[in-house]
Amino acid sequence: MKKLFFTSNTKHYYKDNDMKLPKEIDNTNGIVDQIKKLINKNHSILYIASDPNDYEKIDSYSSLIFEAFKLSNITFSDYLVLDNRTKDKASEYISKVNVIFLSGGDTFIENKFFEEIKLKELLHNYNGIIIGQSAGSINMANSVYNSPEEGENSEPIYFEGLGLSNINIEPHFVLDTKDFDEMQLYQRNHIINESKKRTIYALCDGSHILEVGGTITVYGKSYLIKDGLIKEICDEGKSFCIKN
Repeated sequence: MKKLFFTSNTKHYYKDNDMKLPKEIDNTNGIVDQIKKLINKNHSILYIASDPNDYEKIDSYSSLIFEAFKLSNITFSDYLVLDNRTKDKASEYISKVNVIFLSGGDTFIENKFFEEIKLKELLHNYNGIIIGQSAGSINMANSVYNSPEEGENSEPIYFEGLGLSNINIEPHFVLDTKDFDEMQLYQRNHIINESKKRTIYALCDGSHILEVGGTITVYGKSYLIKDGLIKEICDEGKSFCIKN
């Protein structure tokens, strides 16, 4: 049985003079404790890149999350990275790991990479933990809604996802729009209109959704966007069961 974590931003690094340095994963809403309950000492982890060609960023970002896990007292027997340098090993890697981290980044570029390596098919019989961050969480859906960040010139916003869940999320959500620019307002209006066709769970940074079997629980500050309305469903440090 797959264990799915949908995250917006796990807050696993800080900046020092524009350098990103790892720190403990933010456990305000219990994600570290939840992961610890689901793993054992023999687990291994696979980081799957969003842009498979951006090796400098891949090496930096994978190192940050791996070190953040260690600082959070979560260690693995093996640390693997899947990008264009290792894509021929996709099937081998997925068959041997227990935790998969789907990175954040450009949702559409990531989706095309997932399609190229046939990740949906490779995950069909996978029964471990999958942690999506931002774009990674968006791409876990059956039918992806990739809200337009660049106005009318945005990349495709509708495409097939990994088919892991019916949940559509909007990451990095900020309720107050008073400081939004024109592009951000366009995006918010599009999300509101899209919510008349599908339910969208808006996650603020540090919040997450855990789906295990038939149980779906929201942890931390989050909103339900449905039928053109935005409603707060959970607050920081609290949880809310969507489906049990």
